[in-house]
Amino acid sequence: MKAIHSILLTIAALICTGLYAQEEFHPVAQSKAQVVAGNARFTVLTPRLIRMEWAEDGVFEDRASLGIVNRDLPVPDFKAKKSGSKVTITTSALTLSYSSPAKFDAQNLKVTFTMAGPADKKGRPRTIKKTWTPGMDDSGNLLGTARTLDGFDYIDKKASGQYTKDPFDKGVASRDGWAVIDESTRHLYEKVDSDWKYWVAERPEGDRQDLYFFAYGHDYISAVSDFTKIAGKIPLPPKYALGYWWCRYWLYSDYELEDLAKHFRDFNIPADVMIIDMDWHETWKMGGRPRKEETDPAGMWKGWTGYTWKKELFPNPGNLLHQLHLDGFKTSLNLHPASGIQKYEEPYERFVKDYLSRTKDYDIVDPYSPFRIDQQAWADAYFNSVLHPMEEMGVDFWWLDWQQYMTSRYVKNLSNTFWLNHTFWNDIARRSASMGKDAPRPMIYHRWGGIGSHRYQVGFSGDTYATWRVLSYLPWYTSTAANVGYGYWGHDIGGHMQPKGVRTTDPELYTRWLQSGVFTPIFKTHSTKDMSMEKRFWAFPDHFDPMREAIRLRYTLSPYIYTAARQAYDTGISICRPLYYYYPEEEKAYSCREEFFFGDDILATVLAEAADKVTGLTARELWFPAGNDWYDASTGKMYAGGTETTTHYTINENPFFVRAGAIIPMAAPTIASLQEASNEKWFLLVPGGDSKTTLYEDDGASQAYETDYATTEVSREVSDGNVTVKIAARSGSYKGMSPTRKLRVVLDGATAPTKVSVNGREIPYSRFAVRDAAEGKEVWGYDGAELAVTVYVAEAPASVPVTVECDSRFAFTDGQKAVLKRMRAITPEAKVVFAAAVNNNLQLTPELLRYAGTASYITEDPAGAEGYLKELSPENLRKDLSEFKLPEEFSKKLMAQLSIWE
Repeated sequence: MKAIHSILLTIAALICTGLYAQEEFHPVAQSKAQVVAGNARFTVLTPRLIRMEWAEDGVFEDRASLGIVNRDLPVPDFKAKKSGSKVTITTSALTLSYSSPAKFDAQNLKVTFTMAGPADKKGRPRTIKKTWTPGMDDSGNLLGTARTLDGFDYIDKKASGQYTKDPFDKGVASRDGWAVIDESTRHLYEKVDSDWKYWVAERPEGDRQDLYFFAYGHDYISAVSDFTKIAGKIPLPPKYALGYWWCRYWLYSDYELEDLAKHFRDFNIPADVMIIDMDWHETWKMGGRPRKEETDPAGMWKGWTGYTWKKELFPNPGNLLHQLHLDGFKTSLNLHPASGIQKYEEPYERFVKDYLSRTKDYDIVDPYSPFRIDQQAWADAYFNSVLHPMEEMGVDFWWLDWQQYMTSRYVKNLSNTFWLNHTFWNDIARRSASMGKDAPRPMIYHRWGGIGSHRYQVGFSGDTYATWRVLSYLPWYTSTAANVGYGYWGHDIGGHMQPKGVRTTDPELYTRWLQSGVFTPIFKTHSTKDMSMEKRFWAFPDHFDPMREAIRLRYTLSPYIYTAARQAYDTGISICRPLYYYYPEEEKAYSCREEFFFGDDILATVLAEAADKVTGLTARELWFPAGNDWYDASTGKMYAGGTETTTHYTINENPFFVRAGAIIPMAAPTIASLQEASNEKWFLLVPGGDSKTTLYEDDGASQAYETDYATTEVSREVSDGNVTVKIAARSGSYKGMSPTRKLRVVLDGATAPTKVSVNGREIPYSRFAVRDAAEGKEVWGYDGAELAVTVYVAEAPASVPVTVECDSRFAFTDGQKAVLKRMRAITPEAKVVFAAAVNNNLQLTPELLRYAGTASYITEDPAGAEGYLKELSPENLRKDLSEFKLPEEFSKKLMAQLSIWE
């Protein structure tokens, strides 16, 4: 896989769009980039990206639109030739011709370009000439994303494989090689003399076209990256947002939420966010179809919109939020703002007073003030008198759950969803602007409002059904959103509501959803107010361990994820990416919709069907892209690139495939929160050859990340019988950065070394390496079940580079790890079966004892690992089992699970 350019090189190359979070737009293109031809203007933004305007009155638009906010790019080389009414623009990548003065159509506007095509039969590259004219069929567009998955439960084949309540916005990647973003009817940003800096404005009257033509062929990465140059960067969210979120629509009281927080810590489950759904405020008898007396003056359920804490549940809301903070949780409240501010709401009187003091153009229809977020005075009073007091009380961010009328009742055709997101984001930014770069990063949780919504980060995808079909759909939906930079979808893990006729939570489905959730941008469970939609992990004792392990894996991978999040800010390429970004000429890259890239080095998938009732294994058909091999970190099995196979997994296994030879930055296994400051840095080395990576770090919370951050370069060299890992001195700095670091290097699937050295000094082996390292000793250890070497480097200044050398080989890549771990997991069941079917005093056969004990033998004698594994014989095991006449189903299950190594 071709890696994206390094972080540091990208930072130097990209245009700076302002240091702090409040949006700074640069909408006026340089005059040398513009070509005017009658009523048309063309702006050459890159050699492959041209803005095409036509205005009935000949007046062109230099203000930012909702989707496109930056046109002040370096002027690329191009030639413009005018001949009579015709203008021709030629760049290194395309030729545009237009015959004025009429509105753009297929007769007067044409763009031609060449793009790479599939290689010929001899493998030679070839190019294809393409011509675009307005109105052409764009069914080759690979789409962007849709506003909501509310009510989603199936895939409609008639809708090209994806069906949602709302249509998809088009993206900038297309199999046709071209894409068009149409901003013709989108609203504009007007500069205003207030701390908002910009406010919404309508387009001037008259017929107009405002199109952005992308001619990037199948270079999808460049298309998306250049899109974010003109549409704005993808802001880096606070680090805690990438941790686990708890949310459930439930009538919680304060002590129940505190008890939930305690359970997470008592069960050693990492977590960072506690969302309180809409029952934090008065909701009365909401549910079903309301009678007239049950609606508010805006026509919705009385209590759908609310700003008054329900005191029966929360006698002192501030103290609850403070306690949750003490327990390590960031907090959020759900908002449905559509009904405005009702007279019966606690903040109504001070809101009205505030509102009337700001304008004479007020709209108060007694007994309420209608929602009017598109008016500055209303918005100022709303934030100042209604929301800021609750933020000061301890609300860290808002969940904007807009589901009502789509367009404003005051500004024609303005998307309420988009403008709500804009104002909430920028209110946080403007309010903290005086703090400079140390201000907290803005954070909102919102619904997609159209092109440009990526500038407000984290999205809520809506209320889906808890079905395998939904789970199987989400990888495609999530990665496709990268085509419009919308890289932080947050789904309801486990599903929001039960399908018809289902009255209990399926723990297997929930477990698989959690495991898949590890490899999604936002990791949040949520469900509706239904007793059958249980989400507490400890309510499922038979599945608790794999559920908790999924959460822990997410946290262990957090340095890798956070580095990828920084990469998204720098390059515009989201954490979850479609396969076709890297393999655009491979048909499988488009058809394998349940696979995607998670950062640069992980190929992720989903297990979206129930396990076989006999074997306990779930099947997964997979395509492994060519160019490198792929190591399944869950089973220890290497798969050759350019192949297809069907893999099988137990409920304890969560497959993810690491590019052979990659280095994965990780957190310490003891991590409990992404708000923790830790100087312990782990690096996982999977089998393979030479490679390098970069670890990114910052303070995790402030807006200083554009300039104040640190990176650590890590490389590996592999030769016969030796692995050398070089961890460079940390580069850069940020506030609160630890001057020291504890380094740990893990060699997965490796033999035990005879010698390990750190910076040239040999360090000893310890059977109790974890304990010794905790005491500050520099040692190495070996885990017989994981077949992994771990080198513990003593704490030292981060300014000192470290070289770790091990005379070790990556010898265990055939699934040996899966055999050892599966045998450990199935041993208790085997003992029960033997006791019932054979002899209460004979709990395992000799060969089963060998299988069950091998991991322990290797832990005690790491150097003998290869010998112990050679003694495991599936053939001998079959013979052993047949002699004892075990139940056929158990024998099938056992042999099926242990056959991965055969």
